Amino acid sequence: MKYWIIAKKEILDTARDKRTLLMMIVMPLLLVPTLIGTLMKIESSQREKASEQKIKIHFVGKEFAPTLYRSFESMEKVVIVNDIPEDSVEIYLQNEVLDASVTIQEDYQSKIDQNSQAKIQIQFKGTDSFNTTQEVIKILLKSSEDEIIDKRMARLNIEQDIVQAYKVEYVDVASKQEVIGSLIGGWLPYIFILFGFLGAMYPALDLGSGEKERGTLETILSSPASRFDIVLGKFLVIMLAAFLTAFLALTGLIIGINFIPDIPPQMMKVIDDMFAFKTIFIIMTLVLPVSAFFSAALLGLSIYAKSFKEAQSIAAPLNIAIVFTAVIGTMPGIELNAVTALIPILNVSLASKDIFAGVINPFYMIEVYLSLFGFAILSVLGCARAFNDENTLFRN
Repeated sequence: MKYWIIAKKEILDTARDKRTLLMMIVMPLLLVPTLIGTLMKIESSQREKASEQKIKIHFVGKEFAPTLYRSFESMEKVVIVNDIPEDSVEIYLQNEVLDASVTIQEDYQSKIDQNSQAKIQIQFKGTDSFNTTQEVIKILLKSSEDEIIDKRMARLNIEQDIVQAYKVEYVDVASKQEVIGSLIGGWLPYIFILFGFLGAMYPALDLGSGEKERGTLETILSSPASRFDIVLGKFLVIMLAAFLTAFLALTGLIIGINFIPDIPPQMMKVIDDMFAFKTIFIIMTLVLPVSAFFSAALLGLSIYAKSFKEAQSIAAPLNIAIVFTAVIGTMPGIELNAVTALIPILNVSLASKDIFAGVINPFYMIEVYLSLFGFAILSVLGCARAFNDENTLFRN
């Protein structure tokens, strides 16, 4: 049990490091709910601002479609902007002086009277995040078109059913949990995967390259504990830090969601069901092996590095690799299967998405566990091997 003595000693040293405690406890528990609340508040504020904003429309050819023009003019949210040179419309749109320009062709009325299609050109700048301008114009044009079609049907004495061959009814058999789980389950793994990595990084760098710089590594090596006991003791402390950070990040996420006032009660009930104790427990069982994988890999890098600064420069790019791998899990068509269940990080992202949606395949879940624990064991053995190599351990 010498590794446990090493672990207790490293836990005490880690607890004295304010930077590590800040990354492990304060950031995930306070930063995550604060970020979620702030983002939701900004999004809600921007959406409300966009819905209240007047839409500036330039209308060309009002003499060809006076009824349609009056429909635009009577809308409360629409402001008709006249006296704009035709060759300057695109510049006005680019500079956001105008939101849209509607152009009616000269043959508009004759096309309508001949039961044909009248051409209407809509120019706009497609950077409106909430598509407010497009939605307003689409709603108005659809209403006008329906009115014209009704008049045509009445004039030709034709029932509406004749031109509508199908009456399609779409029935979605997916539960609300599956729908919401598939939507938000893709990015939720970011939280505990990223924070699990960050929670492991600082203790790992400090217990490896940090001890090299402080000159305390030689003291531990001269103790009766074997090299493997030392590695195992350090590894357990780093894994505990990673797991605790990921768990607190998930806790912070749940706290943040419960303090968002804009979520409808029906959706909130489904979200509460998704974050039930059983679901959180299963997610945490995934976090444990991935924390072990991160801890062993980072400890190995830290032991290899000459200094704390070099260890940081080696570990920092891994953030990009982790985020990139997790992003793949959110792409359409990427699902948990026999192949993806073997890929570290990606398998956690996909498995978490299925767990939140309530559609996890138990066989793939077992494969994910075996894959993660397998990589974790290999990482620990690789780390122990590096610790036994004097050239690596004292690479100066």
